[in-house]
Amino acid sequence: MGGSALRFSLLGPLRAWYGDDEVDLGRPQQRAVLAALLTASGRTVATSVLAEGVWGGAPPSEPRKAVQLHVSRLRAAFKACAGAERAGELLVRVGDGYALVAPDAEVDAVVWDRLLAEAERLHGEGAPADGIREVVLRAHRLWDGQPLAGLAGPHAESVRARLLEQWLRAKELQLEMDVELGDRTDLTAEAASLALEHPGRPRLTAVLMRALYQAGRKAEALAVYEEARRTLPPEEPGAGARAGSGSAPVVDPGRAGGPVPVGGGRRADGPAALHLRILREDPSLLPLSAARAEAPAWQAPHQLPAGLADFTGRESAVELLVDRLVGGVGRAVVVSALDGMGGVGKTTLAVHVARRVHERFPDGQLFADLRGADRAPLDPGPALARFLGALGVAASEIPLDLGERSALYRSALAGRKVLVVLDNAAGPEQVLPLLPGSAGCAVLITSRTRLTGLAGAHQMRLETLEPDEALELFTRIAGAERVAAEPGLAEEIVAACGLLPLAVRIVASRLAADPALSLAALSAALCDERRLAELDDGDRTVEATFALSYHRLGPDLARAFRLMALPDAPDLSLPCAAALLGLSEAEADELLEALVDLNLLHSPQFERYGFHDLVRDYARGRLAQEEPTAERTAAADRLVDFCLATARNADLAARSVDPVEQSLLDAPVVCEGRPVADSAEAVRWMREQAGVHAAAVHLSCADPALPLDRAAELADKMGSVLFERAQTTIIADLAERIAREAAARGDDGPEALARHVRGIMLWHVNRYEESEGEIGRAVALCEGVDEGPIVRVRAKALLALGSNLRIRGRYAEAATYAGSAAGLFRRVGAERAEGSALGEFAFCAAHTGRVEESRAAAERGARLMDGSGPVSAATGRYYLARVLRLCGDPEAALVHAVRARQEFADLQITVFEAATGDLVARIHAEAGRWLLAAEAAEAALPLAGRTSAALEAALLRTLGTVHSGLARPRQARACLQDALAVYERLGLGDDAGETRALLEALPQP
Repeated sequence: MGGSALRFSLLGPLRAWYGDDEVDLGRPQQRAVLAALLTASGRTVATSVLAEGVWGGAPPSEPRKAVQLHVSRLRAAFKACAGAERAGELLVRVGDGYALVAPDAEVDAVVWDRLLAEAERLHGEGAPADGIREVVLRAHRLWDGQPLAGLAGPHAESVRARLLEQWLRAKELQLEMDVELGDRTDLTAEAASLALEHPGRPRLTAVLMRALYQAGRKAEALAVYEEARRTLPPEEPGAGARAGSGSAPVVDPGRAGGPVPVGGGRRADGPAALHLRILREDPSLLPLSAARAEAPAWQAPHQLPAGLADFTGRESAVELLVDRLVGGVGRAVVVSALDGMGGVGKTTLAVHVARRVHERFPDGQLFADLRGADRAPLDPGPALARFLGALGVAASEIPLDLGERSALYRSALAGRKVLVVLDNAAGPEQVLPLLPGSAGCAVLITSRTRLTGLAGAHQMRLETLEPDEALELFTRIAGAERVAAEPGLAEEIVAACGLLPLAVRIVASRLAADPALSLAALSAALCDERRLAELDDGDRTVEATFALSYHRLGPDLARAFRLMALPDAPDLSLPCAAALLGLSEAEADELLEALVDLNLLHSPQFERYGFHDLVRDYARGRLAQEEPTAERTAAADRLVDFCLATARNADLAARSVDPVEQSLLDAPVVCEGRPVADSAEAVRWMREQAGVHAAAVHLSCADPALPLDRAAELADKMGSVLFERAQTTIIADLAERIAREAAARGDDGPEALARHVRGIMLWHVNRYEESEGEIGRAVALCEGVDEGPIVRVRAKALLALGSNLRIRGRYAEAATYAGSAAGLFRRVGAERAEGSALGEFAFCAAHTGRVEESRAAAERGARLMDGSGPVSAATGRYYLARVLRLCGDPEAALVHAVRARQEFADLQITVFEAATGDLVARIHAEAGRWLLAAEAAEAALPLAGRTSAALEAALLRTLGTVHSGLARPRQARACLQDALAVYERLGLGDDAGETRALLEALPQP
């Protein structure tokens, strides 16, 4: 507010403003008098009441004069800002008392009351939860600390208690809306903290129970009730029923045990009723949309490829598919499977139908080419990862397990109307994990074979075009005038094409691209090509049309057509294609667009180019027969060179690595690669080119003339930059392929790096024993080599081996390996890596009792990492903090840990944020600060659940310890049992043993 408006604030220190000027309200007792007058809302307050409210049982010798003096001073303060006349009107004497007359003033406590009333009204009417929550949040934003902070006396204490109770009731309402919406990953942390601070409140207990249940922590949710029920008031009969509009009993929402007053059909259970629903696993306890917990903001995907303007015929098939897709929606998932031979137009028809009905699926359309006719069809796992990414699920939240990934996909589509198009499927087993469960969704599948294993699917066989349809398609592409100029020949041409749409389209495009070519010459050439093929089955017919177009290409176009088939990738981006062809991007773009115009390539996205699978097979045949081996090697060499150079740029942008770590094997590259601006672009590039990078690795392994050092480094960069759970197993498999080939060639450096990369990827998916074996082999391959780049590989492998052993409790061995790694990094001048190795060494050495040595190493490591960018600096602080805790300096450890936790949060490095949160929680717990420990652990647990099973178990164990310290044995037991199950699944025996010991120490229920 501006101008002459008068404003007062009670929701914090008592303050007043007149216009833009703050009023100096003087000493605390003077402020206390003003507070008493303000809360009277214009009514007269007797002098004796003012004195009692300010001083209570210890009044001054002359309380009346003291009140008069404070009022006089307040008038003087307002006079300085508002003038004498306004000050006199504001504070007036009325009989034996005073009144503050300011009907136009804004008082934050009054606004607070108005907003709370609005929230209660909306709640009672059953309004949407997000609207109610927004009103409550607006009210909470008015607060600036403890009400009337710094003021003593009975009146201030009474007002403060009332406002704090209102705040808590409003917070309960907000948390109820949070749990109804299910869109806060930190909800359990806040609910648990408040429930611990304010025991015996049914609403807080119920919110915490439901939040834990939604987080998959059912046992803890039940334990919360068991431990709280002794302190909870009895629930009223009918708790858990659906309230009518305004008919619910009026109860105190802060203390009563029954349902809070609600309306509009919103269910409001007390803890006992909620306990029964959790036992029954009532599905209505889940959020309004289970997918919102994974994707807070729904992203409607629109992935359908562009339709063809010259789509021709198929009227009956189109109408039948449209009727099936739209007519059955709402009753069950509609699945329509379209099969037919290659080139018959399945994809074209599917996309045409999907675009026709897309408005009936307002929540989006998903599309995937499953590459069923390729040498290696697309696994359903990567396809699900792409779908989940398109639906807004963060890469770090996509599970590794195929079943879990499929379940998350179905949850994300629950209640949605989404059309899923699965093109070129290999078989039912590939398709089943990709089917949604929501009755509002529909699926359209294409395949070369009938998918008989899909129960309930509508099957349709697509045959070749009718002669008149084929002729119409040919005429629309080639031009009506040219067809009419040579009567009868177009019919012969489409018949020679076997009435296959793909063949007709390619031949007509050839004619359209060459004005000098006559239909007669085209027909004769097509007949010659078919005679050369000798067979007239469908594939050979199509091959003849490919040959017709191919043999009329100029040398540059023909070469581009052949070489584009060299990498086994779904498609290539323009920069990668240009590198493959040895051309500038502009030159490559001109050639590739010409091939698109001839329907020999397709462009699924801007500046990305790929083949129809039949065309790719033909191009590969031409490549093998016509392209010299040296040319094929040279093209693959250029692609690998470009991919690695750009991956190094991405690694530098993402991690600010030491120069000596940029190329672990010093693999030479010729080109500079594509520039990468920042970490976001680095991740985006590496994710988009992952298929091309895999193809480049396979080319290197398949061609003995290509060195393997670049392939090994490329896999290393993929793992460093593209650290996503969905990619780890893919990278591990690539590294295994490199290692096998390098072993066959006797090439130790690439084999060592590949085994190191594979070991790291296996470590990240908790396959620790396999990881140790791979990294151990990498170390063995480097033994006896004291110079050259392989020393860096040895150092990295030693450090990784130390980390692997540390997580399994083998601290003495781990310290030895990490210390050796630090020495090697120091020798090659890699300061950041040396600091990291010293941090690992210090932590492991501290566990073996080498306190002074470990502290010195940790401090040196933190100094080295502090100058290597924000990520390294935060990591160094985390390493130092965990060592200081072990060395008996917990308060210094806490300072570093809290700072590192915030830095990791700002940098969005979730796994380290969670690990540092666990460290903070442990330090608080060891000092007996149980509430702070619980708050830190609860905040970190959802982060760990998205990144590391071992870290999640560690936090559950920490929470178990905290609950035990708070005398909550049931919750402690639930947490520790969950932690034990994870440790046993991961094969972490020492951690499992420690957790069992904690369980055995708990009192028996």
